Amino acid sequence: MTRQQAATPEVGPRARSSAGFARASILGEVSEGAVEAPADGGAWASTLGGCRVLLVDLKARSVADSELVLADARREIARDLTLMAEEQVIAEADVAPALARIEERVGLGDLAACAFVQEALPESVDLKRATFKRLSDVISSDAIVASTSSTISPSHLADAVTKPERFLVAHWLNPAHIIPLVEVVPGQLTAPAIVERTLRLLEGLGKTPVRCADSPGFIGPRIQVLLMNEAVRLVEEGVATPEDVDRAFRAGMGFRFASVGIFEFIDWGGVDILYRASRYMSEALGDDRFKPARLVERKMAYNELGPKTGRGFFDYSGERRETFETAKIRALLRQLKRDRESAR
Repeated sequence: MTRQQAATPEVGPRARSSAGFARASILGEVSEGAVEAPADGGAWASTLGGCRVLLVDLKARSVADSELVLADARREIARDLTLMAEEQVIAEADVAPALARIEERVGLGDLAACAFVQEALPESVDLKRATFKRLSDVISSDAIVASTSSTISPSHLADAVTKPERFLVAHWLNPAHIIPLVEVVPGQLTAPAIVERTLRLLEGLGKTPVRCADSPGFIGPRIQVLLMNEAVRLVEEGVATPEDVDRAFRAGMGFRFASVGIFEFIDWGGVDILYRASRYMSEALGDDRFKPARLVERKMAYNELGPKTGRGFFDYSGERRETFETAKIRALLRQLKRDRESAR
């Protein structure tokens, strides 16, 4: 398992004071010395938020093997907490207390003390459903149950949970202890109060939760699948090497989208630019997947092209255009400065 090194905002004292629950459990599998990434990352984020965390290994194995892999997992968690302190993301004094708040266990056992139960198993519907069915006798009746699935619809899992109104997907992006985003996806039966409480809990951990309707791939994975496959096609077609594709991404889209959202960039560049580029790519490559989206065509028809016409996907009337453009330019310049300083 590999992890990128980057800064996570607000995982220190502010997050600890507002986590909103005292104990959470993370259900995963340990293999090759490491827990499934959402499991250990979720554990770190929760413990840094001041919670006691029960990290549960559900993989069947001998007692000796269980002790070995859990010890390896704890060493990995300790290493990455130390890296966070070395990069000044957290205080060095927070490392030992955070690690002390994580307890490991083999098998479900009693989870009644846990207000938030996060499943972080591999992407298998059958495995997840079987685990949820086993949870009913070991969790509190008022616990929130969440799956960290990146693609599986909550509607395919909810009926395996005793109280589906308390179930939702909370998809942590890897590496989960670093990436701020958590996609929160309620099912058809999820109670609105549970959604709101989950959003508050995640905010209290210093995360950036985003609510998403139940749709295959949610937000991040759906965009990523298209992006990653298109990158592979560039290599297949001999357009560029993997190294050059990665270099271009880091220096271009990766740099830009750290400060500018996708819809912000569409507006800033111009909806008409996206429209014409999409039509050209579709015709030149003979591939309908590059055709402009219907909403882009509608924006063209209404002349809502971005700041230059006063409205695109967002409103730029009055002083909003100047405010928007100045803020984004400053953000990109600060990012450029950081990158140059780190390269020295």
